Amino acid sequence: MTHTIRQLAVVNRKLLIGGSLFTGLLLFIFLTPLIAQKDPNAIDLMQIEQPPSPEHWFGTDSLGRDILARTAAGGKISLAVGIAATSIRTLIAVLLGFAAGFSKKADAVLMRIIDVLLCFPFYVLALSVMVFLGNSLVNLIMVIAFFTFAPSARLIRTEVLAIKDREFIQICRINGENSVRMLFGHIVPLLRNTIAVIFTTSVAQAVLMESSLSFLGMGIQEPQASWGSMLSITLDIMNIGSKWYVWLPAGLCIILMTYSVHLIGEGITSAANREGVRDLSGY
Repeated sequence: MTHTIRQLAVVNRKLLIGGSLFTGLLLFIFLTPLIAQKDPNAIDLMQIEQPPSPEHWFGTDSLGRDILARTAAGGKISLAVGIAATSIRTLIAVLLGFAAGFSKKADAVLMRIIDVLLCFPFYVLALSVMVFLGNSLVNLIMVIAFFTFAPSARLIRTEVLAIKDREFIQICRINGENSVRMLFGHIVPLLRNTIAVIFTTSVAQAVLMESSLSFLGMGIQEPQASWGSMLSITLDIMNIGSKWYVWLPAGLCIILMTYSVHLIGEGITSAANREGVRDLSGY
C-alpha cells in the first residue's frame, strides 16, 4: 500500500475526521501550557471552586488549582500511558501470536494462558494487582499492557496461521531463514494494517482504562493531574450539576480522545480493505 496518510484521508472521511479531532486534542494538550501559563499544581486557597472567568477560563477546583491547566496536564499523562501501554501490549501480542502460530506446543500452552486471562474481568485483576504493587505510573502501564494483550495475541495468531502455509514462507524455510527474520522481514509487513488497527483501538482502550483506574483511586495520584481523577468529584451526585465546570472538560476530552482514535482505526481498516491488503495478495 503506497498511499500516504494525506491521500487516504481524501477518500476516507472517518480517517480525516478522526485525525482532525486527534490533532486538535494534541494542540490543546501541548499548546495550552504556553498560552495559559498556569501551574496545574499551584494551590490558591483564595480561589477555591471558582466558576469560569477571564482569569481562570475553565474555573478552579477544590484547592484553587486552574482546571484548564490540569486538563492539559492530565491529557499528557493519559496519552503517555495509552501509547506506552499499547506499545508493550502490541509487541507482546505480535511475539506470542507468532510463537503460537508457528509452534503447536507453544500454541497449546499460550492459548490456555490466554483463555485463563480472558476468564477474568480486567478491572478485577487490575485492582487486585495495583493494591499489591502500589500506585505508580510504571505499575499502571504494566497492568494495562499485561492484562489486555490476550485478544490481540489471539487475532495475530489467527493471521499468522493463515500466512505460514503460503508458498513464500515455505521457500524461506527451505532456504534456512530463521524465525526472527521471517517474522520481521515477511510476516509483520503483511500484518501492518492489522497491527495498526490493533494499536489505534488499543490506545483508546488504554486511555479509558487509565481514566477508570484513576477515577477509582488506583491510578494516577495527587498532585499529578489525570482526567480520571478529575472526574472523581462526580462520586458526589450533588456536584454533577453545581460544579459541572470541574469535571466536564476532562469528561469531554476522554470522549473526544477515544472517539477520534476509534475513527482513525476504522479509517485504516476501510483503507486497507479498499486496497485489498487484507486478503494478503501482496505476495
